[in-house]
Amino acid sequence: MKSLREKIIIGLSIILLVNSSIPFTSVMALEKPSTIKEKSKIGIDLPARVSNVKINPSKKISFNKVKTGDSEILNISFAPSLLGTTFQVPLELNRGEKAMLYKTEFGKTSNAGNMYDMQNNSIGIINIEIVNNAENVQMTSTVLDNNILQFDVKSNNISNKIDIQVKMNTTSFSTYFTDSEWIKRSGMTSLSLSQKQDLASSTDTSLNKAKKIDAWDKIKSKHNNTVNWYNAGGLQDQFDCHFDFAKKKDAWNLEPSRPDVDYFSTVMASCNPK
Repeated sequence: MKSLREKIIIGLSIILLVNSSIPFTSVMALEKPSTIKEKSKIGIDLPARVSNVKINPSKKISFNKVKTGDSEILNISFAPSLLGTTFQVPLELNRGEKAMLYKTEFGKTSNAGNMYDMQNNSIGIINIEIVNNAENVQMTSTVLDNNILQFDVKSNNISNKIDIQVKMNTTSFSTYFTDSEWIKRSGMTSLSLSQKQDLASSTDTSLNKAKKIDAWDKIKSKHNNTVNWYNAGGLQDQFDCHFDFAKKKDAWNLEPSRPDVDYFSTVMASCNPK
């Protein structure tokens, strides 16, 4: 009679033998173990005290801060001044992080950008938005000392109050994608990305640019240590092409074996250069 311990060992051996004979259709087994954490643990907060927001000049002002999940929103409501109103909002970036806003194609600094860690990897999105009365408001934004948002607001209608939201989102790979997998497609190894519908849905071109940069950094951080990852420049052009012109595809497939041409050539090849 076999002992209980012997029966357990025999049973486990049979299970391992059966499982080892199951074929794989993906190439996930070729990946090296990932050491990337799902989300950067950073201490980012918006100012909670009125004294942390400097106004010059303004008749009336009120604001509150709302935190939901990985997002923080500072709501500012004020009556505009004939001379304009300047806000300075400190960001609590305490580990060497920095905020960066981008310039539009006309050379004007936009109201959206990214937050970067010390290795220059995007760790989140920042966006300043005029909520109401936008057609009468002009806003110019900049970043001071890498961690202070300054925006100047002017309005041609001082009788109506202005509401502004400062939004900060710390992000991870799962912010933009439900899944990713190395597969074989048309004889080529392909990184298949299952993107979320709202990834590129914004009508704000500056916000879309920030999301595109942030999402690509998340892909790179998750997969650049795998054996299938090479030709990063070509992969990024394919990703940018999908983001800009193939948003509605069920999956975005990026093939490292495709030639590294340039973004325009990738677009002209329907995101699949040959």
